[in-house]
Amino acid sequence: MLLQLVLLLFEVYLSFSTISLVKYEAGQLISNTNLSFIDMSIIETRNGCICHCYTNNSCVSLVYIGSNRTCWLYASQIPRTNLQLASVTLNSVVITLSNRITTITTSTSSTITSTLPTTTYCGSTCVNTIISTLSRVAFYSFDGNMLDNIGNYSLNTYFPGSTPNYVSGWIGSAVNFVYSDQQFLFTEHIPLDSRSFTIDFWFYVTNLTYTNDYSFAGEWQAPAYDECLFLNIRGNVLYMGFFYDDISGITTILTNQWYHATFVYDSTTKTQLIYLDGLLEQSGIVYSDFLATTGSFTIGGAHLGGLAPTYEYYPGYIDHFQISYRVKTPCEIYLNAILFCYFSFDLPSLLNDSGPNYLNAMNSNGISTTGRMNEGIQFSSSSPSLSYVNISGVNVLNSATNPFTISMWIKPSNVSGGGTLLHLSTQSSGGGNCFVLWGFTSTGKLSVNLISTSNSTISITIPSSFQMNQWTHIVHVFDPSNGNYLYINGNLMFGPTLSTRQAFGSFVFLGASPGGVSSCLSGSISTGQFNGVIDEFYVFSRALTSADICRLTNP
Repeated sequence: MLLQLVLLLFEVYLSFSTISLVKYEAGQLISNTNLSFIDMSIIETRNGCICHCYTNNSCVSLVYIGSNRTCWLYASQIPRTNLQLASVTLNSVVITLSNRITTITTSTSSTITSTLPTTTYCGSTCVNTIISTLSRVAFYSFDGNMLDNIGNYSLNTYFPGSTPNYVSGWIGSAVNFVYSDQQFLFTEHIPLDSRSFTIDFWFYVTNLTYTNDYSFAGEWQAPAYDECLFLNIRGNVLYMGFFYDDISGITTILTNQWYHATFVYDSTTKTQLIYLDGLLEQSGIVYSDFLATTGSFTIGGAHLGGLAPTYEYYPGYIDHFQISYRVKTPCEIYLNAILFCYFSFDLPSLLNDSGPNYLNAMNSNGISTTGRMNEGIQFSSSSPSLSYVNISGVNVLNSATNPFTISMWIKPSNVSGGGTLLHLSTQSSGGGNCFVLWGFTSTGKLSVNLISTSNSTISITIPSSFQMNQWTHIVHVFDPSNGNYLYINGNLMFGPTLSTRQAFGSFVFLGASPGGVSSCLSGSISTGQFNGVIDEFYVFSRALTSADICRLTNP
């Protein structure tokens, strides 16, 4: 009982190498209000956690729980009022790097302000990498046709007795291949010989019980060394070969889920590389470049060379297939897999999606203005018209199990009376199954709505006030294994909360809820026009790390 009733914290000043520490032995965090959460890691020892904090320039305090080896880092000092005495079995400690206290200022309870230093080290992250279309030679979106969007190598079809069937894809639509019908697509020879190249696409395999090989694509000249390119699934892992110059992945591919595959050949170093979902699976040095100078390029079926059957086919969907004459960087490959859309709202192309998926957007009365980075888009109502941007095809939000991260900068000019920041819907009109994800209450407080699997609204309202005409950064993370998190200016405001949710719909409205959709779920948010500027809108198909969030907050 004494352990539960008495807060007995021993404050010990000591030196860990050259690090000056303030330690609360057996301390336990009871509130993270106004603390700047950085990240959580599994680390074997207390000293390892201290080193982890010390090597992160943003870290001021840490909490280490020995019983489960979790190390929690914070970019602010942890006050004693946020602590209580923990059970001995928890083996916990709270430590502050005292020489860093003066470099961080915490936010007050009344007003949201930035808490990170002017120059912040965010660790290794790819989220600000520019996705380039440099040296792209072919791109197939499969949005109802077989056209090459670059214009060089449009596809012909070999679908005996039928026509291509299109299904809902990762982005827009995808082409569906039926293995038993021996279907494939082909075009003229694409010169891939004696050069570097990157081939990447999304795939969704529906059956892996027919054989050992399932071919995504290939190019064949003869059953001779390095004259047969094949990209496929072999033994349920990704596989890349030139015929006797081959490598294989390591992750078992499962049916009925979307993956992003990238196959790279670096002619300078004679290296083949396989990436799955943006992460390197395997690399290997080969004897020779790919050497075929003739032969059609095929998708959905290909030769494997040697004594293999004439063709091996593929069962399932393929989407957004592209070929580039260069070695894409690891960061580009990672972003191609995780970045769903990115609208910078910069001129001259105000509504250009700078992400890898080229989503369409429509502007209703929004005006270009000075943004957080270059230009932004300003919204205000001019009765009876509302101003907003409608982005279509954000399919990652249209599944209850997909993780996501939404990030943007806002500069409100007036939030009295409320206003919608993010409205989501299954229809382009904003109606149908619809609800308001982010917005302001009638008293001007930021509120986030979560929709449970029972279709009930859970509203979480941030009590802090927003500074008018000042830029504020907002990040919403959903991880199906952990729940929802909200960050403002890099500070964790709540989470984890509600690890299950309803699908949202793929139509996103920024700046207002469209007229005539008053039946949409809105929780505590007073729907209507947001008055202010929005900039740097991102949607990711991953729950971003703290380093990623730090970089988005400190562009």
